[in-house]
Amino acid sequence: MNRNELIDFASRRTRLSKRDCLNCLNAITELIGEVLRRGESVKICGFGKFEPKIRHERKGINPQTLEELIVRQRVSVGFKSFEKFDKSLK
Repeated sequence: MNRNELIDFASRRTRLSKRDCLNCLNAITELIGEVLRRGESVKICGFGKFEPKIRHERKGINPQTLEELIVRQRVSVGFKSFEKFDKSLK
């Protein structure tokens, strides 16, 4: 499912316009991004938890040239689904 399919589904399910669903989705993803940038986690009850994960600087190898290089530190996002959500998939 892509973003447009998600918006179409939400629009049909809630009877809101696609524009309203798009605005809600944009607001939610923007808020999650802001919270993660502050280094905090986001928990959505019954669904899961998004949390920032720090990937420390490390040595790497360029596979084309076999040259050693330094991979800079960066922050990525981790997601862990809650047990209740996992059970709903079975």
